[in-house]
Amino acid sequence: MRRPVFFLLLAATLVAATQANPRLLRRWVGSYQGRPMHLDFYGDTMLVLNDALALDYRATRDSLVAVGDTSFAVSFWFALDRMLLQTAQGDVITMAPQDVLARPIEGRWLGTPSDSDRPIELRMTRSGTARWRREPDGTWVSGEWDRVMRVILFTWLPDSVVWTARYDPGGNAMLVSDIPPDGGSVILRRFFRR
Repeated sequence: MRRPVFFLLLAATLVAATQANPRLLRRWVGSYQGRPMHLDFYGDTMLVLNDALALDYRATRDSLVAVGDTSFAVSFWFALDRMLLQTAQGDVITMAPQDVLARPIEGRWLGTPSDSDRPIELRMTRSGTARWRREPDGTWVSGEWDRVMRVILFTWLPDSVVWTARYDPGGNAMLVSDIPPDGGSVILRRFFRR
């Protein structure tokens, strides 16, 4: 009977540690062994630069364990607005916070318009191309996207239909307007897992 209680306490401690330290939940940049290192924290999800999949991670008051394309276990603490990571080998990596507007927006976005029961799926690539469809079996429409700070313009081919999106980097969401056929709008949220 002690075992389930222990695991419940451990889970509550991990959630409380992450929530008690909101400084962790942002984008951190640094370098390790001569290569850039970017860590993006989104609540229960963490991304590492150039990884294809989101990492599962657990944070306590002073340790961070991440498992995925990149896996690591480090101690961490904050000093002078920097996050310091210490590896098992004793190396200390200094990570600086980066503005949330610098977060990459490529990937998969989903949302359901208020006037429809069919979700919209949007996929954006680093090369400036995108495609969207109504889930689950809609036809993909391809196009291009361009971003100026918090405004993203999508141009869908072949008809040059334009969507305007307002990006909320902190909420990891975008409000898209002018969606055909009636010019409606939808809030899309970024999803890291299928």
